[in-house]
Amino acid sequence: LFINTNNTVYTLNRDKKEILMWINNSINPNKIVSVDFVYSFSIFVTNNGDIYYDNGDENGRVDKWISNTNTFVNVMNVNSSCMSLFIDINDTLYCSMYFHDKIVKRYLNDSEMIPITAAGTGIHGSASNQFNHPWGIFVDLNFDLYVADCYNDRIQLFQSEESNGTTIVGEASSNNIISLKRPSGIVLDGDKYLFIVDSDNHRIIRLRSNDIRCIIGCGGEGSQSHQLSKPQTLSFDSYGNIFITDIYNDHIRKFDFLPNSCDNSSIVQSVYSSVLTENHPRYSRIDFDLSNYYFEAIQMNVNESRYHTLNINSSIDTYVYMYTENFYPSDPHINLILKNDNSFGEDQFEIRTVLQSTTANILVVTTFDPNVTGAFSIIVSGINSVTFERLCECL
Repeated sequence: LFINTNNTVYTLNRDKKEILMWINNSINPNKIVSVDFVYSFSIFVTNNGDIYYDNGDENGRVDKWISNTNTFVNVMNVNSSCMSLFIDINDTLYCSMYFHDKIVKRYLNDSEMIPITAAGTGIHGSASNQFNHPWGIFVDLNFDLYVADCYNDRIQLFQSEESNGTTIVGEASSNNIISLKRPSGIVLDGDKYLFIVDSDNHRIIRLRSNDIRCIIGCGGEGSQSHQLSKPQTLSFDSYGNIFITDIYNDHIRKFDFLPNSCDNSSIVQSVYSSVLTENHPRYSRIDFDLSNYYFEAIQMNVNESRYHTLNINSSIDTYVYMYTENFYPSDPHINLILKNDNSFGEDQFEIRTVLQSTTANILVVTTFDPNVTGAFSIIVSGINSVTFERLCECL
């Protein structure tokens, strides 16, 4: 999936070996280009309309369709499919070699057709200079390379000309509040927000500095208008709308940017207050063995499925988990959507997620350290009000 500066949408039809183009918000493709490729994975379009596409599966190359002459030329020789393509501001073409665990690049004005390695060793692993099936790539204006390291469940950042990367999202990073599962796409916008296609979690994650949150598909996999099922790539148009290839739903989904979404004049706040005491039930929260964490489970009910922001006000160091349908203290991994700690400042949290009207939204409040008690208040902000119900912790 690719969207150019004129808001033309480009994508590939692998079965029919076609490049499809949608112009001026049309529902049906305005133009179809027949292409001789074998199961192409990626596409990139330059400002002059030339289309670069993966043709590496059997043909071992990246090709270009020249828009003004309607001709095809080879632009890079590779011995693998390119799961993602990117051309930086210096006219350097990058290819993520998913099956060879490295990223290669070629300066397009060079006569040499063989690329050089930009990152990775070609041997899969989890070291800072290795990948395990790299997928989406993005190169910023400083020529820093971002890589969705798919099977390592992390996002790697390689500073320009550096061979060792830094994990900016994943278990080894400081932003490990949200766990990724097979990330496949990545885009950096003009405001330095990083958008991640968290494919096997069926959602889109947004990151900037220490602010990381789910923004689309936060309620779990599905086919409803706010849900995704195996998303793979994303792209933005010039208005800030997000387009996502939703693979298992056989759709390209568009999520509109709402320019007045930051207008707080219509925001309703709903508040739930309680106290964790020694009379509360205890359990073993995720990643801990001892059953010495007090908790309270709260169901949040809404009349319409919409995004809400959840904050906490408390003097104790809280830890929060979100579940759908049911919460089972004996196995807290079941139905888990997300977990959060300290993303709203010292010892507090903030979550932005969709609260569903068709299924239970369960918030479990516990503490970072065991055997801690104290008061807390949960503030839920959104267009509509939220009602709360404390659940019996007997499941």
